Amino acid sequence: MAFIIPDYTRIYCISKYCVRYYYIIIAIIPVLLLIFWFTRKTFVKFNNRFEFEAYLKSKKTDRRIILTLRSLALVFLLIAIASPFVLESKLVPGDPRLTILVDNSSSMALYNSGIAYELYKKLEGLIPVNIRTIASGEHSAIGNGILNNIEGDDNIMVISDGANNEGKLLGDIILFASGINSSISTLSMEAINSDVGVTIDGPPELIKDTEGDFVVKVSVVGKKIPYTLQVTVDDSTLIMEEQDSASRIFPFSRKFGEGEYHKLTAKLLDVGNEDYFKNNNVFYKSIKIVPRPKVLYVTEKNSPLAQELNKIYELDTRNSLPSDLSNYMAVLFNDIRASKINPYMDLLSDYVSDGNGLIFIGGENSFDRGGYKGTLLETLLPIKIGASEEQNKSDINIVIVIDISQGTEDYVAVEKALALSVVDSLSEKNNVGALAFGYTPCQGFDLLPGIKPLKEVKKDMKEKISRLKFDGQSCFNVGIQGGFQMLSKVGGSKNIIFISDGKTTYSKLREDTLDIVRTINSKGTKVFTVGVGTDTDALSTENNLFLGNIAALGEGIYYKTDASNKLKVQFADKDDAKGEEFYNTLVPIDTTHFITLALDNMHATVSGYNYAVPKPSARLLVTTHKNIPILVVWRFGLGRVVTLTTDDGVKWAGDLLNKENSKLITKSINWAIGDLGRKKSYDVTVRDTVLGKPTSVNVISREMPQANELAFAKIDINLYSSAYNPKEMGYKEILGATFAVNYNDEYANLGINNEFTALVEKTNGKIFDPSDTKGIIEFIKAKSKRIKIDSTDYRWPFAIAAMILFLSEIAIRRYRENLKDK
Repeated sequence: MAFIIPDYTRIYCISKYCVRYYYIIIAIIPVLLLIFWFTRKTFVKFNNRFEFEAYLKSKKTDRRIILTLRSLALVFLLIAIASPFVLESKLVPGDPRLTILVDNSSSMALYNSGIAYELYKKLEGLIPVNIRTIASGEHSAIGNGILNNIEGDDNIMVISDGANNEGKLLGDIILFASGINSSISTLSMEAINSDVGVTIDGPPELIKDTEGDFVVKVSVVGKKIPYTLQVTVDDSTLIMEEQDSASRIFPFSRKFGEGEYHKLTAKLLDVGNEDYFKNNNVFYKSIKIVPRPKVLYVTEKNSPLAQELNKIYELDTRNSLPSDLSNYMAVLFNDIRASKINPYMDLLSDYVSDGNGLIFIGGENSFDRGGYKGTLLETLLPIKIGASEEQNKSDINIVIVIDISQGTEDYVAVEKALALSVVDSLSEKNNVGALAFGYTPCQGFDLLPGIKPLKEVKKDMKEKISRLKFDGQSCFNVGIQGGFQMLSKVGGSKNIIFISDGKTTYSKLREDTLDIVRTINSKGTKVFTVGVGTDTDALSTENNLFLGNIAALGEGIYYKTDASNKLKVQFADKDDAKGEEFYNTLVPIDTTHFITLALDNMHATVSGYNYAVPKPSARLLVTTHKNIPILVVWRFGLGRVVTLTTDDGVKWAGDLLNKENSKLITKSINWAIGDLGRKKSYDVTVRDTVLGKPTSVNVISREMPQANELAFAKIDINLYSSAYNPKEMGYKEILGATFAVNYNDEYANLGINNEFTALVEKTNGKIFDPSDTKGIIEFIKAKSKRIKIDSTDYRWPFAIAAMILFLSEIAIRRYRENLKDK
């Protein structure tokens, strides 16, 4: 019967020396002890002690020889069974070939159309090269074109302006190409034709009589072209007229009163003759004005907040809850005691579960001061009532986990600086450890042994971080698991600060990482994430979502930008020199949420607050500088609940009522309200579109809607949808809904896409001058060289050595026995 080693393969490496079955190496020590015991054991019976001692003395040399040789033989045998091997990297030439992908879409008409074929002719015969077209006309699916042509370990030259208007995201494809070792480069191109175009950016819907922020963008490509920008509302009211000849951005704000729909039109007049495309000189935007949503405002006092909210919402102010809440989009409680709310808990629970919103504002009669603790009302809130203000910093344990994989190599300086600033932001009373992960095969390693007070290890930790070298694979799961193992040896609060770019092309790795985060959080460890290099939009979408999910599952917070100031809120000591006003200033701690998005520059100070702590599944959005939770939200059933643990501005939070800071309150109410059209019995929504792309026509109705050339399908209760394909530019109307049709987006944002060139450089590609044929060839040959990792097996040398030792032991034993016989 054959002996089969169980398949418990776990490769363990020290530098380049590895074994496949590490547990067999561990077995060497007990095996040696067993040999020693057997060698010392005597199985012969003696008449007396003197005979026994004489026997041992005569066999002493033999036993030592046998013990040594058998031990060495078994050690070598076990090493052979453990399957040792050595990893060796070799540089191989590879295949220096180039694939040129040509973008022949309409926007490329501004550049030399023959540049790709000129390059092809220069390179032909020098290196293997082929040329393919990936886009034409008004369809620029550049991402799809690259994906269809990369093979892995190849070189791609994309000759394009980077204007990707359909198909897969360009950033995702370039990142994927980098993951399979395909280099993507491009050419620097100068426009030979000039153009000027205009676009408008702004909200598609506004509440009646509220101000909306809009941006008119004029883009000039090539030479300067004189133009006059004219912006009108409803084809008659002039709101802006500017003259220029260069690219500019024109921001403005506007309120809209009467009328359900308004038309915002931007035109470029008196444009110079150099303008190549004439169809992008006018842009249309429709704005749907929705009625002021009805909000119930429950209060027992006069409040300046009510006066401000009444300008935006249809505010129904009462001192108690009515029996029917069906007409309200949201209910706001302003400093109301729990005893006034508890009798209506069944009503409120059903109301929010059905998709409506609840907002609770604190004060002297609310939350910890209003008897909320331990009541049914507390179960409805995203907070637990009555948290202590200070936490013993010496009970806080933190492990900083740093991604040093090859993917973060472009951000070495940024990531090191960020990690060092994180260390500086922590209290010296915190117990801190640091771990980095990367290399090949991927592994995590402690920068310093164990977790110790930061005061003792701060200097050494910063020095170790500054010397980190970036290389190898992304293995987020290994890094987080390593951080948890360090924390498992200590008691108290356990936290991981995970610094990474979140980049990987393997969905399985992301799933495994999220599973580990979920597991360690269930064991009491929080995970905070800090994004590195996530400022490029196309790259950031998926990576930000992944890092955000890690923080959400780990009950931490995801910091997209510089995290040091916000981590100080979480973990730093209070500095009395900064004064009480500084520590009572509000900090948007999570700026990825709808409410706090674009509120980084909010400046407000509160003089009082209610004590509370977020529940595990809630989102903490705003705190003070001493980490007092101020704004916490969560979803309850189909609805949403917001808690603001300061007052309405009468005593504590007057700063929240000024123009800029008041957006925190109005956005909180808007988030709680959700879909503004959900209580309507009939509503039509059609979003603006462009030529060549359909738009959805969504109708809320009790009956199947009818419209010319449209076929509706029921997609939900009282909700119907159809697709409309526009044929000409301008304002259109379907079932009473006005919407805009603009020129094809192939002609918007013309010029070289800076995002595209940034992606090329960040994924180890290069931007070449069209005449630099020599440089292109050298780059292709250099990139074609591949590092091949081979493993050399060393089982047989150890097995042969074991056999030789075993036979030597037999030979020596026989020889010594023969000598004694003589």
